Amino acid sequence: MICRQALVLLALTLSSGCSSLVDTYGKRAPVEEIGTGAPAVVVPAQPPQPEAPVPRREPLPVPAPAPTAPSVLEPAPATPASTLLISVDQAIAANDLDRAAALCERALRIMPRDGKLWYKLATIRYMQGRYADAQGFAQRALSLAGADALLQRDINVLLEQVTAAL
Repeated sequence: MICRQALVLLALTLSSGCSSLVDTYGKRAPVEEIGTGAPAVVVPAQPPQPEAPVPRREPLPVPAPAPTAPSVLEPAPATPASTLLISVDQAIAANDLDRAAALCERALRIMPRDGKLWYKLATIRYMQGRYADAQGFAQRALSLAGADALLQRDINVLLEQVTAAL
């Protein structure tokens, strides 16, 4: 007898869960129509919920601007070669190409495996009209450019210009 009562109680408990179309949050569960396979969602009109006050947030700090990428021709700052390269650029701007070449050669004595310096010297020699020297320095720069695709591109453009001038 107790077993039968427990079985009936269990059946009523399980069947009452299936008969409700409303979930625990007061929304109606979707009902599938037989034969179409598409759920027909019945949404009852909900009373408007009072809006919770939005906590006031302080504005986020404005991030500092990202540092710009260094120029292809400039080595890392705070090296002797970089200060010489600044002087080279100033001499080029003043159209003093002999001084610019001397400064660039001095920087190359400090950093002889810097492809950017060799490219700068090749550019100066091209501007001086010394195309054979420019071609040799550009080829040396290309051999030292490594994986720097921008430098390789600039050197190849210079080599094309030198070849056209020869």
